[in-house]
Amino acid sequence: MKRNFYLQHPIMAMNDPRMKKLIDKERLKGSGAYWFIIEKLALLPEPRAQLEYLQPFCVGRKIPLSYLQKIIREYDLFIFDEDNYFTPAELNPAKKKDEKSVENVSGTDVSVSENNRKVQKTSRKKAEKESLKVGNSLNGSLLPKDTPAIGKENIKDIKTTATTEEKEKTAADAATLPSVCSSGSTPPPPPSVTVTVCDEWAETVCDEWDEPRRPQHPIRPWRELVDELGRHRLWMEMACMRSGYGAMLARHLPEAIEFFKQHVELYGKGDNLLTESDVRSYFVNFVSAGGRTSKALFKELTDNEARKKSELRESSADPLRYEQIVNGKRTYLGCPIPDDAPPRPDPNAVWNEELCLWMSGRKNKGKPD
Repeated sequence: MKRNFYLQHPIMAMNDPRMKKLIDKERLKGSGAYWFIIEKLALLPEPRAQLEYLQPFCVGRKIPLSYLQKIIREYDLFIFDEDNYFTPAELNPAKKKDEKSVENVSGTDVSVSENNRKVQKTSRKKAEKESLKVGNSLNGSLLPKDTPAIGKENIKDIKTTATTEEKEKTAADAATLPSVCSSGSTPPPPPSVTVTVCDEWAETVCDEWDEPRRPQHPIRPWRELVDELGRHRLWMEMACMRSGYGAMLARHLPEAIEFFKQHVELYGKGDNLLTESDVRSYFVNFVSAGGRTSKALFKELTDNEARKKSELRESSADPLRYEQIVNGKRTYLGCPIPDDAPPRPDPNAVWNEELCLWMSGRKNKGKPD
């Protein structure tokens, strides 16, 4: 942990286009989330961490981790490396030189070339002096006076090789010297990102060191993530146990998931559900025993179960329940019923012999039902 418990806040940070975009879309809530992340990164020896590092700071503060992940991923304010670590990007980076400075550079090409020749000449003389020092040290007291001719030839070869390498190095350095203008040296170009095609079908994105980067997975719609909750059987059983009415929740799991979708849409929580972990955590809180949403879900499932049982009883009931069997003959209220008559539909129905149908005495009184 750092000794100084503070960090520098650039005064012109809000002039960065990315920060302006953040304020326009997220208001001051987004700005506060950004500086909250910067503060937590400042606690580390190096300002880089994985997304899971922010999880403990969200507990008890009513700060959803999914919202912090949204700030990190969507506004280009942080940079991800190959290990999926993120670091804060530079705000208001130095701009490239404008066309006027380019014209000044072209107007001073003669002086620049003269400076380059002087630098090359100085480097060449310095390299020759160094090679002479090496030769003198080899010919000095380190070797005996009676050194054979073969050894001397080898020393000469070493001197020649050293001189050649120094000259080549000096020429290469001079060729790569940056051009100098009146305002200073040209900044080095930013590292480039190359795309290396591994085969006919796969494509790997590499960084400036030709190391493959971990691909970023696209954010899926939250409804798809909710639909996949029932596929994880072991996890779903544990979630049902948290509800206190696990057997009923397991029997009516599709209805519970639909009720959960309605809750998310009603309260506008879909934007916070970015990953499968977010959906799971929210669903567990939704069904946990003692919560308001858990009680509402229990009542909904109880009503659905009672309604299904009632429909089942009505469909499986005796069709002749509004009739009496006397001496093997169908009757109602002491009146006989023809054998080919349909079952009496309700306890108030009366058989019309002229029309050969049942008439409802409660509703129509003499009109066909």
